[in-house]
Amino acid sequence: MTKRLALLGTGTLGVTAAIVLGTAAAASAHVEADATSTAANSYTTATFSVPHGCDGSPTTKLVFQVPESVIEVTPTVNPNWTITKTTEPYTAPSSSAASDEETEAGAERVTSVTYTAKTPLPADERDTFALSFALPDGKPGDRVSFPVAQTCEEGSVDWDQAQESGKAEPEHPAPSIVLTAASASTGDDDATTATASDTTTATAQPDLVGRFLGLGGLLVGAVGLVVAVAATRRRDASK
Repeated sequence: MTKRLALLGTGTLGVTAAIVLGTAAAASAHVEADATSTAANSYTTATFSVPHGCDGSPTTKLVFQVPESVIEVTPTVNPNWTITKTTEPYTAPSSSAASDEETEAGAERVTSVTYTAKTPLPADERDTFALSFALPDGKPGDRVSFPVAQTCEEGSVDWDQAQESGKAEPEHPAPSIVLTAASASTGDDDATTATASDTTTATAQPDLVGRFLGLGGLLVGAVGLVVAVAATRRRDASK
């Protein structure tokens, strides 16, 4: 009886471990983003990790959709993939009253970045893809999502489902960055720091000159003293 209970307990533990490990593997199998900075209005580099193919099929292409709140994106070169960018004309909100001619000559916004594999990525291997861009303005907790379309030799997966804080994660969540509070430092602060530094340097230079002049005066005084003593000794010796 004891032996049967031991075997039953061992089997139960094995099943439980399998379920836990399977759940952990499923949770880590998503396309995820890891950013160097999450502060609103800051410049960041987001690294997207693609851990597997499509049901055992190698990955051939990845298309990263860029949210409208992000204007310009710089993709990092990956030697195993070719890169193409899709753009559209962009007019800043403050320039909404601009003429059609000005709009045509205006800036462009990157709408998507596509990585196409030179050699298909095996389904049991992972790769990473880095995009650099400026995060938009927003409140702490806001999400900036980058839906990803993963195409394989057989099949595809769209990682485009919205995530909401405090709710269960969807089956195919879009990789996202959760904003934190904006940094207190700005360009004006940098300018103020630079001005203060220049003022300090300018003030220090006259002090340095004054020190050299003072040292020169001391040397001249010392030489005069030596000459005077020598002259006095010569007069005493001649008497």
